[in-house]
Formats: sequence, C-alpha cells, structure tokens
Amino acid sequence: MPRSANLVAATVAAAAAVVLFALTFTFEQMPEGLTQGLGAELFPRLVLGAILVLSIILALTPERGAEPLAPVAPLVYGSAASFAVFMALVWAIGMLTAMFAYLLGLSLLWGERRPLVLLASSALVTLAVWAVFVHTFRIPLPRGHLLTLVVF
Repeated sequence: MPRSANLVAATVAAAAAVVLFALTFTFEQMPEGLTQGLGAELFPRLVLGAILVLSIILALTPERGAEPLAPVAPLVYGSAASFAVFMALVWAIGMLTAMFAYLLGLSLLWGERRPLVLLASSALVTLAVWAVFVHTFRIPLPRGHLLTLVVF
C-alpha cells in the first residue's frame, strides 16, 4: 500500500475513532453499584483508543516494497454487509436474538452447512456472551425497540 494510501486509511480510521470516542460520552449513566467502576463506555473507549494509536503508527510507517494486493473476495463484502444487518437487528430485536441470527447467517455465508453445528455454535456463543455480561458482570444487554413493546 503506497504511503499516501496508508495516510488516507490512517486518517479515516483515526477520525472515526475520535468521533465514536466522543459518542461514548452520550451513553446512559448507570448507577455506580451496578457498574462496579466499569461503565458501559469503558470497553469501547479502550478499543477506540487502541484504534487511534494504531492509526498513528500506520500513518508514520514508511512504505516497504509492497506487492500488488489481490482483489477483495466477495465474501469480505458479504461479511461486512451481514454485520451492518446485525447492528440494525440489535436495535430492532435486541442483542441476544440478533447475535444468534447473525451467527447463524454468518456461519452459513462462510460455508457451514451442518444444522447441529450451526445451531449449537450459535447458541453456545450467544449463551457465553449472556453469561459473561448479564450474569457475571451484571451489564444488561439491549433488548431492542420491538421487544420493548412486548411485555415479558
């Protein structure tokens, strides 16, 4: 990747990290007793800080005799599009339901066809995320706007 391409990529990534970091200040404040000092904004801020540091390193890295890049496989675009759909689903139906559907769809996209593996892996990863965040850390996951209309 030529230096100018490195600089453009680094600038875009750094700008996105700064904007998203600023958005973490709009997160709803949770009671101190629930967060135990680890609010919902901490992890995104750590990740975005790392992205910013890596962007600076990329911008300062000189070009080495780079070989021409292979064309991007359509699977990459499909994976990115499926993540965009996942984010919309989180808003609509909540994190856990959307995650299960996303993992099923992504596994199918990547070529997995065994029904038991599809269902088991999607369910186990979703269960693990629930166990870590909801059960262990007591951090509620988004329910989704459509599910808030239904009283459980």
